[in-house]
Amino acid sequence: MGKKEDAKDFVTKAFDYRNILTEVSINRSTNVYLLEYIAYGFAKYGDTVESFEDNADDWVRMLCKTYPELTYSRKSHQIKAVIDLIDQLVVVDNDLIEQLRYIIDIQKEYGLLVKYVDKNKQPVQTTILRYFEYIERLYPSIKARYKGLGSSAASVSREVLMDPKTRRLLRVTMDDAEIMKTMGMLVGDGKENKNARKEMLMGFKFDMSMIDN
Repeated sequence: MGKKEDAKDFVTKAFDYRNILTEVSINRSTNVYLLEYIAYGFAKYGDTVESFEDNADDWVRMLCKTYPELTYSRKSHQIKAVIDLIDQLVVVDNDLIEQLRYIIDIQKEYGLLVKYVDKNKQPVQTTILRYFEYIERLYPSIKARYKGLGSSAASVSREVLMDPKTRRLLRVTMDDAEIMKTMGMLVGDGKENKNARKEMLMGFKFDMSMIDN
């Protein structure tokens, strides 16, 4: 991903990578990083239970330094590990493959590891999941939130809401279709709203001055 266009294409295609891994992790009560490595096993050796089992020894050896207690049982089709003092038990089956399908497809196209230069201009190589965790920390954050006019300080209310020189009053009704459409995009569920929200975030421009230090 040396070129800017390649990086943009990668982020666009893998936009839901972290969310899907997190969802599977919650549903399976399994460490999210272990799941990413399991998905890589399917991406590397073939996305069937049989192909994973045929190469399970190589997969375990690949992770022996990361997870020293990792084992795989062909008899029970179970991966066992201890991560952060928590026992992990994952059954390798077709249902797991389908839950990780999106992750597997991304890894087939891009691999597991990402190389980039961090904000301190240091080269870094890490997994796709940890890369998305890194860039999420660079997103602009809202430092102050107010439920309404009465919860903000008087000085803030005057500056942003009450100054007669700059304030602008707009009447908003439930019949305003455009407003409702925008609100749906910002907070609504459904595939259409989520896709619109994704496009909005991908098109957002920010510079270093907007990043919290």
